[in-house]
Amino acid sequence: MSLFHKLCVAVAVSCVVACAAPPAQPPAVDLAAEEQAIRDASAAWLQAAQARDAATIDGFLAADVTTIFGGQVHEGLAAVQASREEEWANQPDQTVMWTTSEVGVSACGDLAYERGHWTADPDGPGEAPEEDGEYLTVWKKIDGHWAVLYDTGTTLEAETGEVAEEE
Repeated sequence: MSLFHKLCVAVAVSCVVACAAPPAQPPAVDLAAEEQAIRDASAAWLQAAQARDAATIDGFLAADVTTIFGGQVHEGLAAVQASREEEWANQPDQTVMWTTSEVGVSACGDLAYERGHWTADPDGPGEAPEEDGEYLTVWKKIDGHWAVLYDTGTTLEAETGEVAEEE
């Protein structure tokens, strides 16, 4: 048998062995580390929002991001950017704050959700009544980085302390 034939047989045997071997298991996802990465990304996003740093904010958003707030749906990065610019123009003194209360990461580590509480003061502190609500953000891992895929929230009704009269 020539060297060429021996080499061909060795390659063929290697291919058969490789194909017969069980597939390699993907590395286990460190869910605690991924949860912390979401919390860190959210905190950095908040800092950018408070500084009105549009470029940094956009770095946290997926190209196909969808936001749902105040009865409006904005689909795609360009629509979200336009909505944000309009909001900033109409409320130049607005302040915003949010706190994360819960993060969940999928077992394969490619999707996560963040839930929390937000406050906003459209006219800045001390001017108008503060609004508050709850939010839910869905994060997707894209090219090794977490990006916001969906962001939605609702304003909570103010508690009046009044008891409704029974009829």
